[in-house]
Amino acid sequence: MGADKKLIFRTISAILLYEGISMLPSYLLALYDHDLGPALGIGITMLLIFVCGLTGVRLTRRYKAKIKVRDSYFLVLICWLTVIGTGMLPYLLSRIGIHPVDALFESVAAWTTSSAWVLNVNNLPRALILWRATASWLGGMGVILIAILILSTLGVNGQKLVNAELPGPSVMKTSARMKDTIKELYFIYFMLSAIELVLLLAGRIPRFEALVNTMTTMSTAGLIDYHRAIGTHFTPYVKVVLAVFSLLSSINFAIYINLRRRRFRLVKEDVELRLYLAIIAAATVFIAVVLRITGVRGDIFQSAVDGFAGVVSFASTSGFPLARVNGWPTICKVLLLILMLIGGSAGSTAGGIKVIRFAVFFQIIRRGVYKRIHPNAVKPIRIGKRQMASESVSSIATFILLFLAVYLLSAVVLSLQNLDMETTLSAPVALFTNTGVGFGLVRDASYECFSHLGRVYCCLLMMAGRLELYAILILFSRSFWNPERAK
Repeated sequence: MGADKKLIFRTISAILLYEGISMLPSYLLALYDHDLGPALGIGITMLLIFVCGLTGVRLTRRYKAKIKVRDSYFLVLICWLTVIGTGMLPYLLSRIGIHPVDALFESVAAWTTSSAWVLNVNNLPRALILWRATASWLGGMGVILIAILILSTLGVNGQKLVNAELPGPSVMKTSARMKDTIKELYFIYFMLSAIELVLLLAGRIPRFEALVNTMTTMSTAGLIDYHRAIGTHFTPYVKVVLAVFSLLSSINFAIYINLRRRRFRLVKEDVELRLYLAIIAAATVFIAVVLRITGVRGDIFQSAVDGFAGVVSFASTSGFPLARVNGWPTICKVLLLILMLIGGSAGSTAGGIKVIRFAVFFQIIRRGVYKRIHPNAVKPIRIGKRQMASESVSSIATFILLFLAVYLLSAVVLSLQNLDMETTLSAPVALFTNTGVGFGLVRDASYECFSHLGRVYCCLLMMAGRLELYAILILFSRSFWNPERAK
């Protein structure tokens, strides 16, 4: 393919360096808890990847490059495979008997911010739980964003890397330089996390549980109910705090940058934000009414709280089991499945197809109907006052069709596990949208019901969902591997 090997080596080295530093809190917690196995496993991993990362960065410190589009997709995939591969080492080296496939599943689920799991947290040391939460928090904002921030002196085009990792309808760039935007994004991400942590502590959640659930909530990676600490203190206040911050994390982070810079008009005119909040509000009211009428919940207040928590859990793709939705009426579960498919906003930590894509797809359908009546009319696709380019419209339509095709194929593949229909049809959506929680046997985001081979396929689905298909499927294109065609 002729890829820039020095560029790949330098970027991977920078990410390994950062990942090694991020393991330090988990290592210190293992020492504090006198867990020698996890301390040894995390310590060896931390030392190994930190030394490799530091050596690689020093060897390429004078290297400058201009990245190509082809290289950016390949680099993104390599970076994600690197953090996933090294992220599973603490599980394997902790001497607690974890199968390699299970370690891979946990690492993939953490970095892709899926709430899916195969290892019960109550059987894991606190140090490994903290490492999983840390990986989710870092994966929420994106591995490539970290690389660009670290390699700010490297002469690469950061915009191309971000486009390769987050190939949505629009990529956030609110500053002249991409690294300035990333710094601002991480500042907002950190401040929101700090506020949520304070609010959870005010709700009398134990400190460790408050910390790890702040990180997983902000990254829309679900909840970690260690020894039922969350369930014990699961008041309506705590439920609303977790749901609200999951919702905030599923909104385009460019909104917060505009608010911080007092660009209120841009926030007010954001079509995706208004549509997303309208969907959340309408779905919450509908489910609350259904829960009250059917007698699933005793009063309207509890119905509203559970309805809001359930809607946000699926719409934001956090996948936290705040409300036992498996016992809800079928019409509510179908609505939650649709919300999970739609997902959150572009430019957020949420997964799914994204609200803006569905808005454009709906406009395509409307135009198709209109053209049947007026075949000679010229009717462009508009989102708000902005006219969409034909290339963007075609890309969105292709993505949605590709998304549905991969889902159908995955449903067939997972049906070989011979599980019930509810599990077989909901699991691919839950994995592909990085939600984790589904229906049937995966109602609590547990994928222990799948075989080891099935779990490997689940890992591929989570990876494809996090990278929004293109970074993986483009590698199977013949022109991608032809240096004369790919640029």
